[in-house]
Order: sequence, then structure tokens, then C-alpha cells
Amino acid sequence: MLGDKLNRFSRQIQSQPDAVISKPGTNRYRHAAEFFGGELVSSDGGVFVRIVTDLPSLFSHGDYRLAEVLEYYPVMSGGRILNCGDNSLDLSRLLFFDMETTGLSGGSGTVPFLIGFGSLSASGFQVRQYLLPDYPDEAAMLETVRREITKDSILVSYNGRAFDLPIFSDRLVLHRIERNLQFAGHIDLLHPVRRLYKRRLRDCSLGNIEREVLGYFRFDDIPGYLVPSVYFNWLANGETEELRRVNKHNLDDIVSMLFIMHHVARLAENPSGQIQSSDDLYSFCRILERSGDREGLYNLMEASFEMLEQENRFDILFSHALSYKRGAQVEKAHTLWLKIAQTGAPEAYPARLELAKYYEHRLKDFAGALKFTLEARSECPQSPRHREAIEKRINRLHRKLSG
Repeated sequence: MLGDKLNRFSRQIQSQPDAVISKPGTNRYRHAAEFFGGELVSSDGGVFVRIVTDLPSLFSHGDYRLAEVLEYYPVMSGGRILNCGDNSLDLSRLLFFDMETTGLSGGSGTVPFLIGFGSLSASGFQVRQYLLPDYPDEAAMLETVRREITKDSILVSYNGRAFDLPIFSDRLVLHRIERNLQFAGHIDLLHPVRRLYKRRLRDCSLGNIEREVLGYFRFDDIPGYLVPSVYFNWLANGETEELRRVNKHNLDDIVSMLFIMHHVARLAENPSGQIQSSDDLYSFCRILERSGDREGLYNLMEASFEMLEQENRFDILFSHALSYKRGAQVEKAHTLWLKIAQTGAPEAYPARLELAKYYEHRLKDFAGALKFTLEARSECPQSPRHREAIEKRINRLHRKLSG
């Protein structure tokens, strides 16, 4: 029986048509290069297509123009928000990086078939894209692509730390090109964008950030989940029209990353003049506090009080008060707590508790502390833990008053 199964399996294998592998220099390769306005690059290991797009200073992307970015050249601010350590970024070292792959979940079988890099110069922005015509040419393309990244390069990606870079590094190792990919740093924009906008937008995908933050709307964009199937169709029948959309998708990703960094730089320089949403204000203040920029934090807080009071954002005002407390500016925190305690907002309860602590421990005014504690008890949540803590505080203050 085992012999019969092996024979049937052997006949099935023999009946399958041989895979057709394009040879370098065939019409399909040349057609791809001509279609995208690129060049056919040949090496000892294979052939690939290189597509170069130069964007002039007059180029616009949504609400932004490239000329505005070039005004910052060669230095851009905003490094602290991007977790880069130094607040100033050398634009000449930034290398924007994005890939399109044959799979969406990674793994050893995922192949990057379109790899794009973008870099700034004094006259504009250049995007270089490398298209893989067929699997046997991957090593040759990766050899050339690897030279894009130098030891001084600061990579900029969007979710590249979790997806693009690991796949790229694995393919370099697999083809014995590079074991330890070296570069100066990596800015994954997904993480600072989430810290800035998740509270307001919830969806921090690159496409949504383009629309809501940059004011850029893609025309005839291809969904990411369709990208692998478009490449497989091209390998099978040479269909290039849909592949054009993939090429544009990759180009838009790289260009959008540049303008997101420019947007962050504008926020860093003048947050009170740029931030219009109270949720964004709250998020930005938290970033400043985590980075240790107390001066910038307090300046922004004081510039925003009027807007927050008009919008009844007592949750953010209470957070500001806690920032004052952590920064040893308790008198300013006290002023805010008094304002919040006079409202019917949910934050009035914790504000009164903070006032009770302030009067008891800092002013030694036990009567005032008891007054705010009793007011807090009337609004105390029903949980036993909160009730028990309030009663302990009341009893302690009564003892201090009687003593």
C-alpha cells in the first residue's frame, strides 16, 4: 500500500508543469523598467529594477509643502518627542524606509519585493525604489539595497521596528549578505504618533494620520492586504497596471513619513499655536512631562487654561494640577484644585481630597482639611475601599483637632 501511494504521488509531481523563471534581460524585465520609468540594474547575481523619483521644493502633500521642510535643512527640532535623545535632528542623516512584501505577518517565507528609501537634499526629496522582478534575483537586489544604509544613517519608518526591519535583516542573513545590520539610530514614527493622537483619533494607521493630521487623501490607493496578491499576479502574467498602484502606495508611505516628522517639529517649536484639540493638548503635555521638559510643560499648561475652562475639560485641568504637584509647584496646584472643587465635575472628588492633603500636611490647617474631606465624602464612590479611606482620614483629623 505504501508503494502504491508513493507511485501516485510521483505521478502527481510529474504531471505538474515546470515553473517558469524569467531570465535576466527578458522582455518582462525590460517592460517593467520602462513602465515605471526606471532602470534595469544587472549584477553577477541577478537583475532588478531601480526607480528614482525626485520631488522638487514646490511639491505639496496635503496641507504641507516641501519648501517648508527645506527651511529646516539641515537641522530639524522635535527629537525629544520622537525619543531621539537630542532635540535637534540632522536631516541629512535621515533615511526614510518602507517595504512591500509577499506576506503581511512576517516569517521566513516573507520576501520584500519592493523596498523604498527617501532622503532629503538642499533642493528637494528623492525616493529610490527597488523592485524585485523574480525570486532568483533577490540576493542581487539586497546587495545593492544594503549599501543605502550606512553607519551614520538614522532610519525612519512607520511600524518598521516590528515589521519591516526584522524581515529585511532576516533576508540579509538568509542570503549571507549581512549578519549585523549597523546604523546610527531608528525612529519608528508609529509610537510617537500614538502618544500624540491615540487619545483623540483612536485609529493611528498611517492612512488615517495622513487624512486627519496632514490633510492628505490618497487617490485610488490599494489596500495593504491586496499588495501580495498583486505581486503574485504580476509574476504569473506580467500585469503591471495594478503594480503601479503598489508602487504609488509605497511612495506615499515614504513621503508621508517626512511630513509627519515636519509636523512634529512644528509642534515642538510652537505647541500652543499649533494644537487645537484639548485631547491633543493633554497628550502633548504628558510627552513633555515624560521627557523632563518642565519649562515647556508649564508654559503650555498656562497658555491652555482658558481653552480648557471654556470646554469644561476638568479632567485635563486636574492632570495639570498633578503635574504642578510633581514639579514642586504646589501653590499653583492648589489654585487649580480650588477651581475644580467648585464644579460638579467628577474630578471635584479627587480635587477635594488633594485639598484635604494640602491643608493637613503642608498648611497644618486641620479644620480646613476636615472641611474638604467631609465635602469629598458626600461625593465619594460607593466602593468600600474609598469609603474606608475617607472615614480614616476624618477620624484622624478629628483626633488632631481634639489634641
